[in-house]
Amino acid sequence: MMQNANQTEDKRDDGLPGVSRGVGGAGRVAGLLTSGSAKDSKGTLLRLLKNVGPFKWFFITAIILTLLASGAQIFIPRLIGDIINIITSVFQQDVGLDWVAFRKIAIILILLFIVQFGANYFSSVLLVRMTQKLIRAIRDQMQVKLNRLTLNYFDRSSTGDLISLLTNDLDNVSNTLQSGLTSSLTAVVILVGVVIMMFNIHVTLALLALIVVPIAYLLVKYLVKKAKPIFQRNANYTGHFNGQVEEIYNGEDIVKHYNLGEELKEEIAVLNERLYESEWKSSLVSFITRPAGDLILNANYVLIAILGGKYVISGALSLGAFQAFIRYTQMLRNPFNQVLGILNTIMSALASAERIFSFLDAEETVQTGTEAIDINKTTGEIEFNNVDFGYTDELLFNNVNLKVNPGEQLAIVGTTGAGKTTLVNLLMRFYEIEGGKIMLDGHDSKQYHTDELRRAYSMVLQDTWLFTGTIRENIAYGADISNEKELCDVPFSAIKRAAKLAHADSFIECLPDGYDTMLSEGATNISQGERQLLTIARAMIKKAPIIILDEATSSVDTRTELFIQHAMKELTSNSTSFVIAHRLSTIHDADRIIVMDKGSIIEVGTHTELLEQGGHYAEMYTAGQL
Repeated sequence: MMQNANQTEDKRDDGLPGVSRGVGGAGRVAGLLTSGSAKDSKGTLLRLLKNVGPFKWFFITAIILTLLASGAQIFIPRLIGDIINIITSVFQQDVGLDWVAFRKIAIILILLFIVQFGANYFSSVLLVRMTQKLIRAIRDQMQVKLNRLTLNYFDRSSTGDLISLLTNDLDNVSNTLQSGLTSSLTAVVILVGVVIMMFNIHVTLALLALIVVPIAYLLVKYLVKKAKPIFQRNANYTGHFNGQVEEIYNGEDIVKHYNLGEELKEEIAVLNERLYESEWKSSLVSFITRPAGDLILNANYVLIAILGGKYVISGALSLGAFQAFIRYTQMLRNPFNQVLGILNTIMSALASAERIFSFLDAEETVQTGTEAIDINKTTGEIEFNNVDFGYTDELLFNNVNLKVNPGEQLAIVGTTGAGKTTLVNLLMRFYEIEGGKIMLDGHDSKQYHTDELRRAYSMVLQDTWLFTGTIRENIAYGADISNEKELCDVPFSAIKRAAKLAHADSFIECLPDGYDTMLSEGATNISQGERQLLTIARAMIKKAPIIILDEATSSVDTRTELFIQHAMKELTSNSTSFVIAHRLSTIHDADRIIVMDKGSIIEVGTHTELLEQGGHYAEMYTAGQL
């Protein structure tokens, strides 16, 4: 297992494909969400700032207030220097204290302190509001994107990586915008203002103080170059680690059954070690900047103190002006310390933003049509006309042809990977075909908007999935309701009828809260068979003209399956239905059975006809595979 973990990580680092199982059917080529992440920090920053556009007045007002607060901060040392000159003149010139000038400067200082506090406070409030509005807008974009992504995207993406993207990365960007943006704006304004004030006091000392600027710039540039790939790896390792933990948690019963605990501990230890390595390296790069910057600035500070003291003794510079200059020298180092101090935060946020924008740029389901569909007039006639499709460059379906009559029940059988689930997935346009046409009632299905097209289908998958919420809500999810209505608007009578048809009503009534029973995450508080019954009830309430059952009774006992078959006959009496199953009892009475192998339809007929042909179906039947 340890070796497998290393091999898996090597594949991820090299951008090589892995194989994972999607929604039913055969395995498909899978990659990672982060394998193609953007590396353009400048472009990412510009794109992030473009998203600020709708909230520009918050941003502009915050900038104005930041400028005001920084301006007040810049003038304070000079005014304090003037007060020192007023006081020292009493001793140097043996004159009385100029109380008028003293009071005037003191009042101005108090006003500047008040302005600085107020401007900083309101600037911070505005930036926090703007940041949260921006993050909410990006989160909304990501939610919309999730609904538009192709199913193939989820096949090749780690669930933990997606969760990390939607939580950790967004929080990272949010925190940096709230703290780093204010610090950066303040640093730039103070830097410019301090330089102007320093030249106004003494040109020679100002030039000496500014020697540190190119040195600090080169230091920052070098550290940014070193830190960027480290923080990118750090963001990716975090996603990998979350994905592994989520996978182990969801498969806890399998882990215990096969005694995989120790092996998985080793795999987690490997990922944890890699995350540790990237974390401490990124922290080292960021934290080493502070002492390195302090060393340069302190050396420069000593030189300024010596030379400035000489100017004060010679009378070329007043004591108050020298004090102000020393204060400006200290203020000059603050912008550099701020930039160096938040370097790790900025680089980490840019890496997170790159991942977010890479997600937002992912390929979406192509909306080739805009037509609406009238469910009441849909007869359910389906025709595959020379259909080509493949998950990779190698085609799985090559020139497939099939016609299904309205109201016909079609059973689909074949070995694992034959293309059974792929066929029904193409019906609902979970994947786009590469050639040919799939016709619905004589119309190319691509003429319809995907949301409209899927209204014509009701689907029960082999992999059951129920949402956190009540049983009533989970059944109501299948109802065809308009955008103006909610789940609570679905009549309880319709929910109960669907549950009875699916033979789920009996176990639901036995629960303490009945239809109001809360299902936990993954519906782990009910059995697998009960979950299957609820998914069937969810499909029944839709009353769609076309029914798709992908191993829909695989988790129920034979007696319950018999009841469900009777209910399905009633449900599908006026509907076209596709049934994927391995149990003979499920497919025996189908109007037609199609046999698939390696993406091709090799046999078509009734159960009796196929047995008489003595082909692939007969072999499966004889071997007990049906």
